[in-house]
Amino acid sequence: MRKYAYWLTLVLIFMMPWEGAVRFPGAGTLIKFTGFGVAGFWLLTVFFTGQLRKPDLYMLLVTIFMCWNAFSIFWTTNTSRTLTQLITWAQLLIMIYIIWDLLTTRTAVFAGLQAYVLGTYVAIGSAISNYFAGDSFYSNYERFSAGDTNPDGFGFLLALGIPVAWYLTSVKTTSKWGPLLRWVNFAFIPAVLFGLALSGTRTALIASVVGMSFGLLSLTRIRPLVRFAFVLPALAIAIIVLLPRVQNMKSFERFGTISNEIATGTLNERLILWRDGYEAFLEHSIVGVGSNNYRSINSLGKVAHNSYISVLVELGVVGFTIFALILGNAFIKAWQLPRWHSIFFLTVLVVWAIGASTLTWEARKTTWLFLTLISVSAALPHRQTAPEPLFEPDDGRARRARQLGPGTIYAIDSE
Repeated sequence: MRKYAYWLTLVLIFMMPWEGAVRFPGAGTLIKFTGFGVAGFWLLTVFFTGQLRKPDLYMLLVTIFMCWNAFSIFWTTNTSRTLTQLITWAQLLIMIYIIWDLLTTRTAVFAGLQAYVLGTYVAIGSAISNYFAGDSFYSNYERFSAGDTNPDGFGFLLALGIPVAWYLTSVKTTSKWGPLLRWVNFAFIPAVLFGLALSGTRTALIASVVGMSFGLLSLTRIRPLVRFAFVLPALAIAIIVLLPRVQNMKSFERFGTISNEIATGTLNERLILWRDGYEAFLEHSIVGVGSNNYRSINSLGKVAHNSYISVLVELGVVGFTIFALILGNAFIKAWQLPRWHSIFFLTVLVVWAIGASTLTWEARKTTWLFLTLISVSAALPHRQTAPEPLFEPDDGRARRARQLGPGTIYAIDSE
């Protein structure tokens, strides 16, 4: 059963980048129903197999953070909004435990990352479809995204995918799909740049520079012949096919406003939101105004557009401290990984940190996916091993080979 639960988890990760592209009117998104199905099957798997991975410090901190969000119902300034958010937090907590429990090998981590890249392709395809249909999310600059996803969030999803694709090109694998997936990951770079142009997301553009810098570094790990065979065709596609079209996009013109917006603008009204949040924090500094209540305390009725300020205002110093401990724990674990894996995950954290400075992403699936993958990677033995095939689920021999400690699978009913 764990094998099937593992594959279902990869499907869930695959759907994360395009979760807003398929929506059922009045019922929610496709990923919502998929998530319920995966969670139900995983719970049955735990029940019948009696196996569950022992939580580490990260998992304990996440559980405490989610509980603090739940406790905020007792002092929230808007009960209905907090109750709605608590359902989201409960779903996220289950998702985090599923990923932690089932992605138990280095191969599984690679497969999860590859599923994210493949899912991002779907998101880009949806945005391109909207572009040719003339269905822009914002009429101003004619910005496009996947389905009805906000272009800012869409651009951030793409920026996070850049270091992931570069990282996967440097992974050695014995899988028969390895050469094909390498082409897929190299081709992702021009595709994602086109997607960023469609989104017109300025913060995502800045964050993508970090990811592309990691990409340039990753090229040193690839043989010159491979670089010629894979990288040059991808760059040729970007220059010959995509660049002329990108230059004619109104959304692309928005990138030229970055310097003016920083120097004289309000960061698209974000400075107003942050000022109102500061005033609310002074009145509710210890426990905050309650989960999902930032809209209630600002004059524009919007979310914070900054994950750090959002947590600080909604959950107070206590909640922000727990959140900071989670991020600090992820940074330390990423830092302690073997060099190349460490550089990759630290790059992902920097990209996330940049995007989170202008987006409210503390309750997004993608945030917790990458934080959990860092913790999963840190729990793995990092001795030198032979290349592994991608998409191979964990088996009994792998479980028996792992030592006791964080990340160990144990029998719930064992004595």
